[in-house]
Amino acid sequence: MIIDDDLCGQGQSSSNEKEMEAFDVCQHNSSAGVAELGSGENLCPPPGVAETEVEIPNEEPAPVVEQPRKRKSKTKNICVVPAVTAPKTRGPSKRFASKRKPHAAKCDKSHTGHSVCEIPGCFLHDVEKAKQYSGRKFKKNKDSLVQEMYSLFNRSVFDKKLPEKIDIGWNKKMLRTAGLCTTGETQYPKKERYAKIQISLKVCDSADRLRDTLIHEICHAASWLIDGVRDSHGDSWKFYAKKSNLVHPELPLVTRCHNYKINYKIHYECTQCKARVGRYTKSLNTDRFICAKCKGTLVMLPLTRKDGTPIAPHVRPFAKYVQENYRLVKQSAEGLSHGEVMRQLSKDYALKHKRNP
Repeated sequence: MIIDDDLCGQGQSSSNEKEMEAFDVCQHNSSAGVAELGSGENLCPPPGVAETEVEIPNEEPAPVVEQPRKRKSKTKNICVVPAVTAPKTRGPSKRFASKRKPHAAKCDKSHTGHSVCEIPGCFLHDVEKAKQYSGRKFKKNKDSLVQEMYSLFNRSVFDKKLPEKIDIGWNKKMLRTAGLCTTGETQYPKKERYAKIQISLKVCDSADRLRDTLIHEICHAASWLIDGVRDSHGDSWKFYAKKSNLVHPELPLVTRCHNYKINYKIHYECTQCKARVGRYTKSLNTDRFICAKCKGTLVMLPLTRKDGTPIAPHVRPFAKYVQENYRLVKQSAEGLSHGEVMRQLSKDYALKHKRNP
């Protein structure tokens, strides 16, 4: 058995082909200039070639960059979060998706640049300043004003698609709500839609408030009677509200809620925190009720008008006479009813007034 101690002996005992291979390896290593000290290997040059010293540079070897591994299979279900997300918008109701929706192109935009509409017979601009609808005359003429406004809106905004007359009434129990529209459908004798509008008697106490509240409620009625849609303040109501402002630019913006300052007749004020409570009548007993914020006592303030000017209390002479003499007449004749006492007081007051006119 022959043991090779080093590559030199192996190269000498090999054939000429092996010597040529060793020569190629030595030449390749010498040209690259790479050698390791203390490796225990001696590369011998081929015979007939002089040994040359290989200069070993002192520079550190460059780091080897790791090559990225090739993935075996493609990655699935990669979720990429977009940088900017678009805001979510509420789409049309699925229930009425098949029905035809009104388009904004139907609105007449020719009057939007003017402060007053050009419709003949329109009286909506500064209607609260008109003589027949201002002050105390408003209460007298409010019913005729409602019908005139409805006819005007039906002709100009809704193209006479609404009925000529609709049930519009006044509600004295609505203390903070300006208006209410009730919609339904009759089944007998025939299937027919209907709408009913109620206006608050205490909130809508002027012609301008009546005008703004009425157009709001008519838009509710039109969305049901014309389009068959009952979506509260949805797309159909918004379309008619926008069309009303385009046709009548003198109207304020038709919005969902009102911002009216309710004109209470009587105000109660707290003596400590000065908080005020409004009432339409003298229904608050100050002996039983206190302030909800600071538990202070409540005092009724003097009566004032809408503009804030105080109202001087006016007591009629006969009422003052009854207040002073009612108890005396009641005690002088026992068994008299209230009506008999009042008749006696009226006779006494008439005699006194004749003597001292």
